[in-house]
Amino acid sequence: METQIGAQSKSEFRFWGEKYTFSSLFQLFLVCVFPIHIWAILTALRDFSWVAERTRVWDAVGLISYAMIYALMETISVFIVLCILGLFTPKQWNAERRALLLGTLFLVVCLWAILGQLYSFWGGTLSKPLLDFLVQTGHPLRIVWGVVLPLIFLSAAIPSIALVTRDRVKDVIASVFERISVLSAFYLLLDIVGIMIIFIRSITE
Repeated sequence: METQIGAQSKSEFRFWGEKYTFSSLFQLFLVCVFPIHIWAILTALRDFSWVAERTRVWDAVGLISYAMIYALMETISVFIVLCILGLFTPKQWNAERRALLLGTLFLVVCLWAILGQLYSFWGGTLSKPLLDFLVQTGHPLRIVWGVVLPLIFLSAAIPSIALVTRDRVKDVIASVFERISVLSAFYLLLDIVGIMIIFIRSITE
């Protein structure tokens, strides 16, 4: 009797043809929270002093609050897209492995995007000989993307294949995601604070 009740309660928390469980979805959501919110906080803090000097500190706080809310909205959008993509993964995978794979792919893509943004923020440029070479080819963007895209593909494919084929790699990635989830919970708390600040600003100004 207890076994039947346990089986029923377990199935109640499964979604989309048992491809996801509540815990796997929640973990995937927290993984999505992590890089998006880190980047939102970094960019908001970069403009904090500039806004505070020209207006008020309270306006700068509002800027960070809006950044957190936009980050939350972006997180929800990315999470939904990842969940839909996960429906096309093999049926024999369990919910945990599916969530780990989607989270790994997302973190790899985010890492490349952040590196590209940091390179731009720091005013990084290619060396003159390399620029001259790219111009001489007549198709500089094709050459750049022809190098970058295979690197992105390999950096995403290698850990993904290892995760699917090796349980030890799966356990390591799951451990990393658990640590990420702790920080993500803190960022969600900041989202709540940001919503409260914006609400207060809306009724006091």
